[in-house]
Amino acid sequence: MKQKSISMIESYEQLKAISDPLRTKMLIYLVEQPYTVHMLANELNLSRAKILYHIRELEKHGIIKLVRTEERGGNLLKYYQAIARGFIPADHLLNYVESKEATRQSFLEVLSRAKTRVLAAPDETFRLHSSNVEEWNNLSLQTEFKVSQEKFLEFTQKYRALLEELIGGNTEEEEKQHYYLMTTAFQIEEPIFTKKN
Repeated sequence: MKQKSISMIESYEQLKAISDPLRTKMLIYLVEQPYTVHMLANELNLSRAKILYHIRELEKHGIIKLVRTEERGGNLLKYYQAIARGFIPADHLLNYVESKEATRQSFLEVLSRAKTRVLAAPDETFRLHSSNVEEWNNLSLQTEFKVSQEKFLEFTQKYRALLEELIGGNTEEEEKQHYYLMTTAFQIEEPIFTKKN
């Protein structure tokens, strides 16, 4: 199955289906690759019955699809995958509390998944070959800043375009490595970093 980049959530029922914290956690996995109920139950340390219930809810609302079946040892294995890499509520759903909570939960799950990816990365990933940060083959940073909403939106557009250039424009047959990139940015009430004098 070819996943869409983004799928629009059009109904309140769909919004409720994805705003459940456990379903959000499951979707993080199902966005990445197909999983069976048994595989998800193992990953999330939950019963198969509980996972199956939530899989059926997500499938009923068109968030995930059955992408393949395999027979193994007399058992029929059903693999499910998210229909898209991301889900965005339609404009008419934005004022529902579930929209805000689904978005917040999604941010939390992306951060949690990033932690898992860091822990599973090979040791070479974190080996430094230079004291010059510009030569490092990894990147980890956090910052806080004050800027207008207009400037922030301008930055996010440039950032997305830069990512598209990096990912989409890389067709040469040079030696390539796999990289993982996770980004979050959001408005905060007060900074926590000590201000420089």
